[in-house]
Amino acid sequence: MPFSIKLFAALLTVITISLYVGVSRFLTLAERAEDTYYYPFWYIWIISLLINAATMLFLILPLSLFVDRVLASTKMKDPGTRLIYVIVAYLLLGIGCGFLYAIFVFRMDAFQHTGQYLYVLIITFVYLLWQFILKWISKPRKRVS
Repeated sequence: MPFSIKLFAALLTVITISLYVGVSRFLTLAERAEDTYYYPFWYIWIISLLINAATMLFLILPLSLFVDRVLASTKMKDPGTRLIYVIVAYLLLGIGCGFLYAIFVFRMDAFQHTGQYLYVLIITFVYLLWQFILKWISKPRKRVS
């Protein structure tokens, strides 16, 4: 897969996940408690965007390049088998990236918290989904005349 598609998929993943985080953490005025400060939507979105961009650029994207090279070295002719291998490879990639993310964020008590594993795993599969969508869009098609 071309690097430009992977980079664009990473950008779309960061924006998608950040929008989801911003919308899920936003509270309307009716739901807010009195005398309590809440962060505005744009602030939550920007902070989430920065954290997700760092996770994508320094963890998931470089390791996904390695995973794609390993997958390219295997000779699979059946598309169903290839899909299963890709999903398993990206599952292992997400678990490995979640482990590395946990070590960097929580230092030595990384194994007491499990939220970051699920978060990075979801980011990894959203990234894989965007790759499939962009690859499908960029595939040349036969024109019916």
